[in-house]
Amino acid sequence: MIKIRRFSLAILAVGSVNLFPSICLGQTVQLPENSTFFTGQPPTLISAETLESWTNWPNAHYYFVFNLPTNSVESLGKVTIQQQENVDTIKFNLDNTHAFIGTQRNPKQTLTFTTTQDSKTQAVAIVFNPPIPPGTTFTIRLDAKQNPSSSGVYLFSVTTFPAGENPTGLDMGVGRLTFYQNY
Repeated sequence: MIKIRRFSLAILAVGSVNLFPSICLGQTVQLPENSTFFTGQPPTLISAETLESWTNWPNAHYYFVFNLPTNSVESLGKVTIQQQENVDTIKFNLDNTHAFIGTQRNPKQTLTFTTTQDSKTQAVAIVFNPPIPPGTTFTIRLDAKQNPSSSGVYLFSVTTFPAGENPTGLDMGVGRLTFYQNY
């Protein structure tokens, strides 16, 4: 186990992004040996959007756009996307998940990945093989079987993981999608 003490936490902060936000100064953190975490400039969630924002819309596409900067040291191995509690739970058609270099408006090369969903938390995990190299903007498209029947704002927690042994996830914050009632 690797022990990180108070004086070591400064190394784990990149700009204003704390790689371990739940850690209070003065605590000791235990990480498994050979842990991998992002160093250099971390990835960012650029946007989350859908063009099909009406409630009950069938086969809607949700786009999550990321950037892994050139000066990031590690490649990106996995992304998890988990809907936060809301009135409706959105069900995904995981077989129709897509991932590609570029953005929704400028798609380029298709990426190779596997997709799974945790049966308890409903978090969707997208594992890239090969991992995404630094200097890449890429998009994950999740397909909902149907948009929620209740209008409102729906939040999705997004976490990225570096490629490598024992990866430590980096919280990207939330992707926000708003759905409107079609009158």
